[in-house]
Amino acid sequence: MVGLINNWVSHAQLSVNEAEWLADKRATAIQQLKQLDDPGRKLESWRYAESSRLYQSIETVDSPQSLTDCIDEAASDVKIDECVIRLQDDGFVVSDECPDYLDVQAINSMSENEWLDLAFGQETVVNLANTALFNSGVFVCIKTNAKNPIKIVIEYDYKNNNQWQFIRNHLKVTADTSITLEERWLSGRINAVNVYQLEDQVSLLRHQKMSLSQTAQFVSFNYFEVANDVNIVTMNQHYGGGLQHHIHQFNLRAHGAKVKLGSINKSYANNNISDIVQVNHYSKNNQSDVTHRSIAKDQSQIYNNAKAVVAPGADQSVIEQDLKNILLSENAKIFSKPELEVYADEVVAAHGSTIGALDETALFYLQSRGIDVEQAREIMIESFEQEAVVC
Repeated sequence: MVGLINNWVSHAQLSVNEAEWLADKRATAIQQLKQLDDPGRKLESWRYAESSRLYQSIETVDSPQSLTDCIDEAASDVKIDECVIRLQDDGFVVSDECPDYLDVQAINSMSENEWLDLAFGQETVVNLANTALFNSGVFVCIKTNAKNPIKIVIEYDYKNNNQWQFIRNHLKVTADTSITLEERWLSGRINAVNVYQLEDQVSLLRHQKMSLSQTAQFVSFNYFEVANDVNIVTMNQHYGGGLQHHIHQFNLRAHGAKVKLGSINKSYANNNISDIVQVNHYSKNNQSDVTHRSIAKDQSQIYNNAKAVVAPGADQSVIEQDLKNILLSENAKIFSKPELEVYADEVVAAHGSTIGALDETALFYLQSRGIDVEQAREIMIESFEQEAVVC
């Protein structure tokens, strides 16, 4: 074990009052870390990411670029129970509007039988470090079915932009429940693991809104354990940041599940964004639809990857992957890779990826209608982004 991981372990501030079973899991994770190397370009998940930035101090703190919401709020005549959970240096704060049927507690207060062990290894060594070192986060359980729509907002608000914060959140949603979850970055240098445990016929609408300042860093692993007839719609917006590295893994273990994911990745200056999605079809009659739209300019870099694995016997799976990318400058880079790994016979699957520039003919057409070139570019970029809006 070398530099980065060793440094994280040696400087971690671990809780001394947690349960013995959780301390044992930390110890196991630390022993596993000692057998692994720091992330680098030899790893598939970090091949096109600047892992060296994980080591660097952040010297400046600037304001993030504005993030325009692509999701309209619900109509005013629909009552929504909303719970805002703000994670911060001294723990977390829950809004007064949080309804009684939501149980929110500190992550290290959850019981052993609720904990989900995640399989991390060399490819996900940075996420494994979270298991060993997480020092905050929440366990949210929806105890009963709710008559009104539920919205949970998780905000990351940490003041020290140079100190890594290791955060684990666990959301357990009981059967026949509809929920909206929004995840927002406000400040801080974050390594987060988010676990979603979704029981039968759950409907989840999720927004990950990461509009980072130019030098900020956010690493996340988002794990979805999916039961029968679950419907997931997730919209990811990744803008800016010295380093963003997001992995989304969906395990469709029962029948009738649907996953629809849209991602908009936008980078400028010297940003570095990775957006990695893997959907595991373990059972019959499941659907996954992944759409990425990425735009890079200046000297920035984006990597987006969508992979679907269809296990033996997971027939009637339907898979779509659509990855399109635009380069706005000669020095910008985008790496884009859709993947299919199919071990079943009766499967419908399609994938594709393109990388190009703005259409000069379309730009000329807009200019011929009296629109200046900068406004024409904005119109075309906005139209391109809207193709990935899934909610």
